[in-house]
Amino acid sequence: MKKIVLSLTFTLLTFASSCFAANKPSQTEYPLGAFNFDFARLAEDEVGQIGELKSIGYGGMVMQLAAPKQLAEMHRYQTAIGYSAFEIYGGYVFVNFDASIEEQNTHIDNVITTLSKSKGRLCVILRSKEPRREQVVAFLRSAAERTKAAGIELVVFPHIGKVYVIELAEDALPYIEEIQSDNIFVSLHLSHDFLGGNGDRLDEVAAAIKPWIRLPSINGTDVGLLDGFEKLIRGVHIQPLASGDYDSSQLLVALRAVDYEGPVILHSWGLEEAPVDHYHTSFKRFRDMVDRL
Repeated sequence: MKKIVLSLTFTLLTFASSCFAANKPSQTEYPLGAFNFDFARLAEDEVGQIGELKSIGYGGMVMQLAAPKQLAEMHRYQTAIGYSAFEIYGGYVFVNFDASIEEQNTHIDNVITTLSKSKGRLCVILRSKEPRREQVVAFLRSAAERTKAAGIELVVFPHIGKVYVIELAEDALPYIEEIQSDNIFVSLHLSHDFLGGNGDRLDEVAAAIKPWIRLPSINGTDVGLLDGFEKLIRGVHIQPLASGDYDSSQLLVALRAVDYEGPVILHSWGLEEAPVDHYHTSFKRFRDMVDRL
């Protein structure tokens, strides 16, 4: 009888434990990557920069690939990374619809080929003073097909400003819905959606773009900076994550609510004059935010 009671007790405890585990929220760790705007301050060469980022805890990077010289730089990063766990999450280009798309596609195809070696995503920032919708749709449809053929994803990077076609994350939805591709996605940049007035509704934004979220980015900022594009141009709206009075953890709460499990990218544009240890302080602040989720 004693053995039977003990067996039943063990069974009940096991069942209760499994039920608790099933109802327990996902403890996504959210690997943190970084844009490479000021990596040169971390070390003299790509090997040293990657080593320093890995020692802090970063899991990958996103870089600008607008020019051939930046593509050559990416080749050096790929060599420096080798077979280590550090990833190139993506590279972004500007697409100017007021210039020849055919000529730009030559460079973009080279970028796709290079990114495919690291399984990095092609990220596009779309610009035009007078965009024609059919031209934008045609480009995105073609880019989605070309990236898919190369085995990588296409990600629209919203960018707030008068010359940008898609300023905020939700602005990408009409294009995504029209194109109907399984290889087009959109990023949620805290810096731009914050400036667009969405700082307190990131949960709604994330819910609207849930199936397509890739490479969301995070940064510190001040609530009082919502006063026009002058601050955007000077870059002061982007601060180290440990700075500013805006609660940037709202982004992580929104991502957790829609079960996003990919990397988050530290936005560091305009921080060249910030203390070089902002990578350390931002990483610590990020882990604290994740731990509180």
